[in-house]
Amino acid sequence: MKKTTLMIAGSLLLAIISNAQEKGFKITADIKGQEDYRLVISRVSDGKRIMDTAISHTGDHFVFTGHVDEPAIGTLSSSHPASRFEMVKGGMFMPAPSLDFVITNTDITITADATELFKGTVAGGRENKELNNLHKLEVPLIAQEWEARKKMPSFKKDSVGKAALLEEQKVAKAKLLDIRKQFVAKHPGSFVSVMLLSRLNGDYDMAAYEQAYNKLSDTYKNTYLAKYVASRISGAKATEVGAKAIGFTKIDNHGQPFTLASLKGKYVLLDFWGSWCGPCRASHPHLREVYDKYKDKGLEIVGIAEEKTDDVARAKESWLKAVESDKMNWIQVLNNYNKKEADMVMAYGIDGFPTKILLGKDGKVLFKIVGNGGDELDQKLKSVFGL
Repeated sequence: MKKTTLMIAGSLLLAIISNAQEKGFKITADIKGQEDYRLVISRVSDGKRIMDTAISHTGDHFVFTGHVDEPAIGTLSSSHPASRFEMVKGGMFMPAPSLDFVITNTDITITADATELFKGTVAGGRENKELNNLHKLEVPLIAQEWEARKKMPSFKKDSVGKAALLEEQKVAKAKLLDIRKQFVAKHPGSFVSVMLLSRLNGDYDMAAYEQAYNKLSDTYKNTYLAKYVASRISGAKATEVGAKAIGFTKIDNHGQPFTLASLKGKYVLLDFWGSWCGPCRASHPHLREVYDKYKDKGLEIVGIAEEKTDDVARAKESWLKAVESDKMNWIQVLNNYNKKEADMVMAYGIDGFPTKILLGKDGKVLFKIVGNGGDELDQKLKSVFGL
């Protein structure tokens, strides 16, 4: 009898644990004036963008459900007319500030007005309580900067008025940045600090950025966002002049494996680009000129494409079409292949497209530039090859 009781108790305990593990999130959004306009929650899970739509909708009341394996940043987006501002008659729009919150497997309530979604409040979980405290300080400055942006088109011919608005935006952004950096410094154990660091890497010098990351508690260090922050740091170090380039093997546009180490003894120009990237595509005619000029002198170019889809087949189709269209006759690989095991965009800390990195014969970084390169790249190559 005791054995049977113990077995039942054990089974109940396992059921409770299993239920707790399977419990997902339930997000209830009450958005005044939203009505039948579309409401969507965007989030990133393991590097993949997920769009959640409401499972039920009655008037201004929306309900979303799902499951996350770790805390994630949710962004509430709306198709309400107030969610964007028409800068130019005919369809040039500017999106309004968004409402961000933290998704964990708990009940979350969002209360907002559709006309000013970014001013909404979120309840549910310690993370959102911390984010709300930050949000109270941010909202007046976000609103000020947003109003200044909306006024900008009307000052097109008024240089004095335009300068005043630009200064107003600059001051608001500086205050926002200060508030956010202070939060990170004062709350090293908060997931919100991880979120902020993932977005502010360009607003710290790298030494200060690494220091801020190192001060974070270990609680969230294994989350995707924290790993992203770590990759910004390691990527910056990996692309410093004199650093040894990170090796990789990827499938090329002929279906064959390409290994960076196979080019040892050559100068190598890594070109990070994507078929979706206008400035990248615009730089390819110049790269063709560069390749024709220096390929017989020991230069090889390796294009590393990053396509904005998790579907490798679709990524491959867009990539190959662009390679053919732009007449790129140098080595081409697709980062989307085997990305989970070897994400070279993350490993090299690429946060702008195109990015070009020149490697010496010894595989060490000689030069890096974010943008099409142009004259700076030409001058560097000229100094290397004497041409």
